[in-house]
Formats: sequence, C-alpha cells, structure tokens
Amino acid sequence: GIAGCSRSPRFQIRAAMRASMRSSVNFEPPHPSYKALQDEDSKFWAKVPLFNALPPELHPELTAVSERVTFKSEEVIIEEGAEGSEFFVIRSGDAKVEAGGQFLATLRSGNYFGELALLRDEPRTATITAITRLEAVKITRENFNNLRLHEKIEFLKGDKITKRQRMLAGGAACTGAKADEATAILMATVAKKQMQDSPPPTYWRGQLQALREILCDKLHLSAFVLAPLGLICNFMDLGAGPVFLTNFLAVIPLASLLGQATEALSCHTGQLIGGLLNATFGNVVEMIMCVQAVRAGLITVVHGALLGSVLSNLLLVLGLAIFTSGVVRKSTEFNAQGAAANMSCQLVASISICLPTCFSTVSDSVTFDETLTISRICSMFLVVVYAMFLWFMLRTHADLFADEGDEEVEEGALSPTLSAALLSVCTFVVFLCSECLVDTIEVVSETYGLSKAFIGVILLPIVGNAAEHATAVTAAYKGMMDLALGVAVGSSTQIALFVVPCAVIFGWVCDEPMNLNFNIFYTGCLMLTVFLVSQVLAHGETNWLHGAMLVVVYVFIAVQTLFIPSDSH
Repeated sequence: GIAGCSRSPRFQIRAAMRASMRSSVNFEPPHPSYKALQDEDSKFWAKVPLFNALPPELHPELTAVSERVTFKSEEVIIEEGAEGSEFFVIRSGDAKVEAGGQFLATLRSGNYFGELALLRDEPRTATITAITRLEAVKITRENFNNLRLHEKIEFLKGDKITKRQRMLAGGAACTGAKADEATAILMATVAKKQMQDSPPPTYWRGQLQALREILCDKLHLSAFVLAPLGLICNFMDLGAGPVFLTNFLAVIPLASLLGQATEALSCHTGQLIGGLLNATFGNVVEMIMCVQAVRAGLITVVHGALLGSVLSNLLLVLGLAIFTSGVVRKSTEFNAQGAAANMSCQLVASISICLPTCFSTVSDSVTFDETLTISRICSMFLVVVYAMFLWFMLRTHADLFADEGDEEVEEGALSPTLSAALLSVCTFVVFLCSECLVDTIEVVSETYGLSKAFIGVILLPIVGNAAEHATAVTAAYKGMMDLALGVAVGSSTQIALFVVPCAVIFGWVCDEPMNLNFNIFYTGCLMLTVFLVSQVLAHGETNWLHGAMLVVVYVFIAVQTLFIPSDSH
C-alpha cells in the first residue's frame, strides 16, 4: 500500500488524496464556501501547538482527512477502558478529564486528547466528558498513519515536576487543590507500562542511561562549554567583561544541573531527608554567590542580590506566569486560600528584613554596631522560624505536601553514589564560577557604568533559578497556576527565611559587617511588592492585565537601580 512505498511522504499524501478523489462516485467541484472553510481550518491548525512543526501546505490535507464533530453538554466523548482509534482536537468548548473516578484536568480550545489510541492499540486511559457544548476535530488512526503524522509531530510530554517544586507549591494546596498534572499522569502511566513490558537493562547500562538523560539535556550541555570557557577567561586574565559574561552564562545551566542532581539524590532518601535536601540545595546557588560576595566585602551587592531574588520571583516570574496564562485563557482561577497562606509567610519574612532597617533610623544615636547586633539576633530567630517551617512541611503536615508517587523510586534512576558525586561536582564548579563572577563585579561596574545595585538586584538573581523560573511560566501557560504560584512565592519565601539569615551568620563568622539594614529604597520596594502581589492574588482569579502590571513594576525598579550610585549605602 501507500505506507510501504519508498517515495517521499508528501508524494504519498498526494497520491492518497488523488486515490480518494478517484474512488468518489459523485465527485463534484468544491463549493466556493469550501475554500473559506479550508482557510478557517488552516488558521485553526496553525494555532494548535501540537501542529506547529507541520508546514502550512499540509494543513489542507490535514483538513481533508479530519471530521468536525459536536458533543452536547455532559456527553461522554471517550470512556476509560473502552477501545478507540480516534484522536480529537477541541475547537471550542470545555471538557473534563477523569481517571478512576477522580477529576484530573479541564481541557479547552486547542487542547487534544485520545493520542494514545493513535500510537498503539490500547484501551482509553481516561474518561473525557463535555462540560459545555463542544466542537472538535476528529482524526482516525488510519488517516493519521496515512498522512504519516507520527513522523512529523511530537505529542506533549508531561513536564517533570520535581519534589522541590511540589514542595514549594504545597502551600497552594492547603485546601486540597492539586496542580493540574493530567498530561504528566497519563504519559507516566504509559511510560511505566512500557518499562514493564520491556526487558530490564543491566545495572551499569541503566546508570549510564540515567546519567545521559541528565547531562545530555540541551541546557545542561551548554555548561560543558561555558563553565570551562569562563574559568579559562579568568585564568588567562582576558578582562573583567569576558570573565563576568562567560561565568554569568555558565551558572545558569549549572544551577539547573545541580537541581537535577539534588532531585536524583532525594529519590533515594526518606521524605524528611529528601525534603531537607530539596529545600537546602534548591537555593544553593544564591547561597554560594552570597558567600562569595560577603567574603569580598560587597555587602551592598549581597543586599541587592537577596532583594532581587525575592523581587524577581514575586514580580517578574509571577507576572510572566500570569500574563502567559492570560494570553491562552481569558481568566485563570487558582486556590486563593493557599496563595494567601503563602503570602502570609512572605509577609512575615519581609517584616523580619525590614525591621532592622527601621531600627537604624529610630535615632541618630543608634550606632552601626547596634544595628549589626540586632541583625544577627534576628537572623538566628529566622533560622528557627525556617526550621519550624520545614518541620511543618515535612513532618506535622506532610500530607499536604506529599505526592502519591514520592515513595516509589523509579526503575533506572541514578544511584545514590552517582547522584552524590554529580551533586558534589556541580556544587564545586558553581563555587568556582561564582567566585570568578563576584571578583569582577566592581571592575565591571566601573568599566561599563553599571551600578552595583543593578548588578545585584537585576542581573545576579537571574542565574540562580532561571530554569525553575522557566518551569513556573511554562506551567502557568499549561493551566497549572497553583504550581506556578507555589514555585514563585514559595521560592521567594525560602530565600527570605533561609538564605538571608545564612548570609548574615556567615558574615558574622568571617568578621564581615553583613547585616539586615537594607536601605530605605530596598525596604520600600520589598514591602510595596508584597502588598501589590497580595492584592493581585486576593480574589482567586487573574488575567493577563494583572501579570502585565507586575512586570511593569519590576521594570520600574530595574530602571531606578541603574541610577543608584555605587557608593550609596
């Protein structure tokens, strides 16, 4: 047949179309409105992310083999366990996904379902029911294979949601609301079945495969080029600019690689130890950079970097997440009570940072040493608060933060020894690159006219969690707003409760005057940001305008930091 010939796929498609036309008994020239329908369908296919890789000239052929179908509200489209060979793409309307009687997700225009029936002859893994009147496009397995679409498109795989991200999002799940992970659940079920059907690999082959999956990620591969390049630039003394830029870029993939190594190691520990690992090493890049800057005496840079990490999470990341979600859907609902609880923790952390600044302005007789002593006392209490926060998440209320699959170690996962080795190597390389980066800050500031405030508040926070921030924005785009909120707000809370006091205590050990006396501008930015974000999240529903406002405020702060003199305190 057509599928077995050796000619090009496009020739095969056209041949199939001609054969179909010849087999029609009452073939008539297309009606003038047929062209309009084709154009409408072509625009629809172009908007569906699944078919972005298809060239536009294939859209009419895709339309020709598809069929428009309509379903009434509450009508079951596909049923779990039933046989099926059709694939559906929603044109308009909403549908709900249920598996085992449990609600998993809501599907909207542009979403698709039934893809597993196209790939293999297996029963349906979920029940899809129309919530409203639903119009969809149906493609059968036969037509799908005739067009050889399996060679041209790649079905969406569920994003890997790490334990750290689930833990950070746990505050948004306080009332039982879960992140929308329906696609990940379905794909994980299929992957698990495939692993059971395939022969088990040998131990070392499995270890190499697991290590290859981590290291051969496109982002992680760039670390093997940028990290050596940054260290070579520093060794050869090629100038502050190249050293700063190369090491700045190198830390971004290294931070992502370090997070993957932490996740791999935490899979072999209990829930408590795994949670501690994810909570501690989740912000290790910020900690290392703060340690380097404190050792170099760049206290103002440390203040800016810590503040910038909080602001980038609450304004830039959260703003982009809300905006991208608003582009796809008119409004996005989320768990308002969980968001309020998370913001309450953030407010407490922010108050603990701002109080020493207020204390320093109470009277002209207040000395710097008194403010430093107050800062160190407050930092010790913050560490205690953070310990209670972890105990709450990992012990007394662990059920709110646990994931159903946490106790099961995936077959073929990286061993504890290799995970610990990878984590150690990544931490060491991050230490080297951050040291080169911090050592050039003063020269870069003087040479290129960038204020230390801009470098600390805007540039340095980018490198710490760029990959995690991208995950939060992507999750919001796919409708997992609770996860995006948890990552953005939860990460900023961890920085304020843990990284900030650790920086002060380390400065105490090294006899450096690291304190919590953030200047009035930084304090004002922090408190106004917390107030704004609390207002945006108060109603349990957001739209693209809310996200745009948060990003614009971040731009306001970024512009002003450009003009802060480097010698200001």
